[in-house]
Amino acid sequence: MLREVAVKKPCSFIFTMALIVLAVLQYKPAVLNYTTRFVDFAQYMLQYGVTLFPIADDLQPYPDYTVFNTLLVYLVSLPFGRISILSMGFPFCVAAALMLVFIYKLGALHEKKWGAYGVVFALFTWSFLDGVNSLALDVYPALFTVMCFYLAYAGEMHQQRFRLLLVLAGLALGFAFRGPIGLIGPASVVASYYLLSRQWRMLAVFSLLAGVVLAIGVALLAWAAYVQGGEAFLQEVLVMQGLGRFGSDHAPRYYFYFSAGLMTYGVTAFIAVGVIIRKGKHFFERTPHPATHLLLYLTGWLLVVVVLFTIPSSKKARYILSITPAISLLAAYIFVDRSPLFTRTRQKLLRFCFNLPAVGLGLLLLAWVYGFYAQIPLRPNYLGASTGMIVLAALRPWMKSQLHAHPHREFLIFSFGAATFLVLDMFFFNAITYHLELANEPTPKFLPYWFW
Repeated sequence: MLREVAVKKPCSFIFTMALIVLAVLQYKPAVLNYTTRFVDFAQYMLQYGVTLFPIADDLQPYPDYTVFNTLLVYLVSLPFGRISILSMGFPFCVAAALMLVFIYKLGALHEKKWGAYGVVFALFTWSFLDGVNSLALDVYPALFTVMCFYLAYAGEMHQQRFRLLLVLAGLALGFAFRGPIGLIGPASVVASYYLLSRQWRMLAVFSLLAGVVLAIGVALLAWAAYVQGGEAFLQEVLVMQGLGRFGSDHAPRYYFYFSAGLMTYGVTAFIAVGVIIRKGKHFFERTPHPATHLLLYLTGWLLVVVVLFTIPSSKKARYILSITPAISLLAAYIFVDRSPLFTRTRQKLLRFCFNLPAVGLGLLLLAWVYGFYAQIPLRPNYLGASTGMIVLAALRPWMKSQLHAHPHREFLIFSFGAATFLVLDMFFFNAITYHLELANEPTPKFLPYWFW
């Protein structure tokens, strides 16, 4: 039954399964760190009603964020009359699940297998999972980036130029959820696609229309700021959501996204870079394969986002969350190209997936030993992690014997590795991060997990 749904309605299957998995990963006793302010925003909206900007502790409007995420949390929480972990995280889980659907649809324009592997690679990407779990607003630009790119790319493939209007609507949504940077990121990616595909007229028209959408967005943002907080608040909003993002007291660290920032995207980023290096010489051939065209556009997408977010002084790995679809589909190409070029990479990755439960048990042992000597011991969920790893390790010999000649052997082994990684993410990485942050959090927001 489940297999039939997955084959006949893959997008519905991906959305539903991803939503369930990401909602489960949201589980924690309290909201910590900078996202505690999101709890305040939602609670004040429940108490005082909808406002044009979120309001903070002093009942003054908060300039750094638009109101749309708070509005979604408010609408989800309203039927239950209270804020919960799930009502806080549900909009992010929906956005991330939709992002996975568009990753599949984009890859499936060439091969369904490409889209399916891209989805699994995204779930194998730590920064993506961490961004959803930590309620990073950058999840929304990531969704609108892949949505806009898909609409532009598919529209050109099917000669449906009217899709440009939907792309502009996606840019408007990006602005609504993340301010100007939520539009500039997706617009830059789409512009890079038109540039690399040499659609000069479309590039000019799109750039002009995107500029108009940006101008309208800024005007509406300024109007809302003036209505709610007056001239002083208007100036604060324009600084915080405009030029203020490019100047700060942080060290520039221009290399960050080319080193440590990219490393948090794990094996997906490493394999994606390997694909770029090995296929790069074919990008500008006279008659390249259509799949090679997509690899070129995905490479442009990756570089544009990394370079764009290198300009501001403040840098965090979650700011470039919108590279996730690009690197996931780039990495997934190793399962699409059956030439000897990627044979060793595939074999090493599948071997790693098979051995990941043993690696997980080793990490648990290291954390346990480390606790005897460290001043602040690591606190993974030993019961959950060890149970999950032992069950998966016990499943490994059965899979090895049963999948030897299975037509979807590689996909099932890779999915096994992703499932192992998800268990580790929930019971090991998330648990450790939560307890370390809790020790330094002066005002944790303890909330029930369920809606009710």
